[in-house]
Parts: sequence; structure tokens; C-alpha cells
Amino acid sequence: MTISELVRQRGANLCIFDMGRRIQSLDAGLFDDIEQQKRPYPSPYLKHAWLGLLSWHPNEPGQHAIWFLKLPLDEQGLLDAQARDGFVRYIAQRMASPEADKGEGEAPFSFKPDGNRMAFFHALAGRQLGAENSRFYDTTRAYLAGDIGWENWQQLGLQGLAEVVANHDKDNNEALLARAIPYLPTVPLNVVLGFMENIAAAQDVTTAVNDRLAAVIKAGATANDLAAFARALSHSQNLEQRHLLLAAILRHPQAVQVEVLAAISSRCWADLSGDLLLDFLEVLASNAGGDDVFNALVADMMSLPGMRDRMMSVFTSGKQSSKLDQAVTRLLGAVRGQMQ
Repeated sequence: MTISELVRQRGANLCIFDMGRRIQSLDAGLFDDIEQQKRPYPSPYLKHAWLGLLSWHPNEPGQHAIWFLKLPLDEQGLLDAQARDGFVRYIAQRMASPEADKGEGEAPFSFKPDGNRMAFFHALAGRQLGAENSRFYDTTRAYLAGDIGWENWQQLGLQGLAEVVANHDKDNNEALLARAIPYLPTVPLNVVLGFMENIAAAQDVTTAVNDRLAAVIKAGATANDLAAFARALSHSQNLEQRHLLLAAILRHPQAVQVEVLAAISSRCWADLSGDLLLDFLEVLASNAGGDDVFNALVADMMSLPGMRDRMMSVFTSGKQSSKLDQAVTRLLGAVRGQMQ
């Protein structure tokens, strides 16, 4: 029995979220195929499917269940059925014994998201359930409107910022964000940028982010700055703007830092192809962490749908530098050594 079948058997609804590279909903039909090993997981992260499961019964308003699962994938990206079955057995036993002590043990393959990801997940879950936003929502909107004073960000709740970004298409929130981004102090700005990787931001918001990035670069951007902005715009609606941003970041002296390259490879991978992928790999070959970083990021990207072919095309294009060629040769040597 699959997770989907178990939930349907109880007459409950199930909403599935990918919690890996960004937080995004997964189509129920796609998840059915993933569970039946008909299709690979679309966005594996560290060889696992990171899932947030939200289940509720239509006849029991206000009651819902949440599980966070980290299920292993095989070399083809297919779900490990045995791991999934272990979770299903655990949940079936809990359902059969509703009086059981809820503090007794954890579900197998469970994980706990960090605070920021938990806040954004709850914002999306609340939206899915039609629940009211937290008490921080209105305060956060007032802050973003400039009514409280930009220096008074300490009174904001993390949940409030998550709810504004998750509901960017409601309550004029996109306009609020676009107007506020030029003025946000570093701490709330970085929180907003982190949440933005989970949404397809509209043009006015991404323009404000690009303009703020230009100002940060002019003032002297750090590697963490570049990584945060790359992640924020990784899922924005304007494809051409995303490509121009990546090209500009890869030309920056801080691009060789691990934080920047890891952000691009893990969040912006869908945009990496052709010359842009070549530019990324050239910078990666000169990264500040050496061969270990090169090998780890290449291996991770190779696990993503379509990336193996794209990367092999670059490696055999004849356009690559001798430095990139040498890094690839050392990678292949390390792989052979592990196989012996």
C-alpha cells in the first residue's frame, strides 16, 4: 500500500510538498507515479526525496496531520519502496490505535525542517486549508508599507514574513514587497530573499530585487549576499532576467566561493545549459574549496533530471578550458578509485 492509498482509504485529502531544493507543491498524480516507481523524483536533493505531507478529513475541520519525510532514492531517482512501506506501516498502526501515546517514537525517515522552512511550510499549509493567517501577518504588512519604521523589524514574527511571501498574489502583497525591498535592513531582507526562492515572483518584485542587488554589489557584496540574491530569483517569472542575473553573478570575484556556487547549483540548476552552464562549470573548476567541492556539486547536479546530458554535452564541446578539463579528469579518477 502507498501513502496516497492509505490516506484515500480513510476518506482524507492529501497535499504533497517537495521540501528539498525549494518548497513547492507536487501534483497528486505525479506523486502516485513516484510512489509506484513509474517516474523518478523530479527534484532529488542529496539522493533523497524531502517531503512535507499535509492530510485532512473534509468532515473534521480544524483537524489535520503533518509529516516530514526524507525518503532515499536509487541511482535512477526512483523511490525506495521499502523505506516508504516502513512509514506506511507506522502510520497504519497509529491510525489503528488512536489512543496511543503521541510522544512514543518518531515516524521512520522523518526529519525536522529548520525554522525558516517550517514557517513557510505552515504558511502554505494554512493557505491550502483556508485557515486564517497568524497574528503577525497584519503587523508585517504594516511594516512593509513603511508605517512602523524600517529599523523596527525586531517586532516582526518569522511567520508573518512567510505568510506575506506565500500569499504574494493576495492583498496587494507584491506591491508591498516591491516598495519595501529597497529599504529593508539586512536581517529582514535576507529572510524575505530566502522565502522568495519558493515563489514565482512577478516582474515588479524581481526588478526591486535586481536593483537592490546592484546597490549591494556597488557597496561591496559578500559571497553570502550573492548566494541569497541568486536563490531569491531562482524561480522568478522572467527567464531572461534570471539568465542575466546568473551571468552577472558568475562574473563577480566572489563567485568562486562555495556559498555562491552551491546556491546556483542547488536552486538555479534548471537555467544552467549551454554557454551559461559552461560559464558555471568554469567558475566551479576554480572554486575556493578545491576538488572536493567540484566533485560534490557535479555529482549532485548529475542526479537532476536532464542535467547529465547537458553536462556531458559541455564536457565534450571542445569549448572548455584546460583547467575545467583537468578538474573533470580528477573527478573521473576519484570515481574509478571508489569503484575499485
